[in-house]
Amino acid sequence: MMQEKDPRAKRPQRIADLDTLRFFWDTMSRHFGDMPVDLSLFNFKALLVRQGVEKAIPMGQVYEKVTSPKLMALYQKGEDILWRPAYSMPDDFPVSMIWLDDFNLDNELGLRPLLYIQTSPGKYQAFFKLAEPVPLKLAKELQRGLARALGDKSAGSYVQHRRMAGLANGKYPDDPLVIMFLGEEGDGILSPEEIEKLSPIPIGGAGGGVAVPISGTIDIPETDTEDDLPEERLIFKPVVNIGKPYKILYVKKREAFIKRRPDGTIDESATDMAWATHIARKALRAGWDEAMLAFTLMDYLMRYSPEIERRKKTGEHVKDYVMRTVLKAIDIVKNTPLDRTDDDFIDMF
Repeated sequence: MMQEKDPRAKRPQRIADLDTLRFFWDTMSRHFGDMPVDLSLFNFKALLVRQGVEKAIPMGQVYEKVTSPKLMALYQKGEDILWRPAYSMPDDFPVSMIWLDDFNLDNELGLRPLLYIQTSPGKYQAFFKLAEPVPLKLAKELQRGLARALGDKSAGSYVQHRRMAGLANGKYPDDPLVIMFLGEEGDGILSPEEIEKLSPIPIGGAGGGVAVPISGTIDIPETDTEDDLPEERLIFKPVVNIGKPYKILYVKKREAFIKRRPDGTIDESATDMAWATHIARKALRAGWDEAMLAFTLMDYLMRYSPEIERRKKTGEHVKDYVMRTVLKAIDIVKNTPLDRTDDDFIDMF
């Protein structure tokens, strides 16, 4: 007789190399001082993201935050812990870090990074160090210029989320561990002038950085950390890729766009339209192809809208309703101004 499995049996532990994690953050702090960092949670299986669960943490304190019981418990439940330079940093904040996604180690320029991490087989994120700190505003231009010089036309935001060595990458089914590599002595240190010469796009006054010592402690604005986790967002990524570049988005949940009739009941169709317009605006800002957006948005409405089930029961044509909603949302966005902020989207990682 087979023994029944205990339903209370513990799930397998997610792998985490805490020695590598500590070494990663010790190395980052040694080179980049106490630049403030935000931490966010990504659940790629549930397509949910929560930004800024911890905010403006000095680099020297990030390891302790990441390994706190709260975040480690969430990590074991399948949440990926990602980081970014603090979104609250002012434009004049002195920084010396340059970061490149999808870095090619055999690039034509022969550039070798200060350190780099392997986020999955054949995919690398690289870190370079400026010979002297510069204001954040200039560092953004330098990063974009270096990325373009290496053939990355998307050239992600300076405050884009990124991974840390020692933790797993839940974007992939096998949950690969992120591995860290150090460059050779003298690798990965560039002056603003060197980057300006390499950049195919103009950079405003690359030699005008102010040298500010970054060893030791830098005063940063104190930011309260939420007691509760911030609002969850959905990860919006293509259900079909038609061969054109795209950025993964994080969008508000449908519940944030509830519309009500005069009698107080929820108007599900109006809610769908408001939500679809929100997503379409973000996608078109980020340069999504319209056909790819339309297919993906139809899929998300089919999955998340209660109106779909109601129409199925009453025999109303679901596909026609979804298609009309999506095309109208895209048309609304195309006929209104597209203001843009870096926080509206994230690149793939």
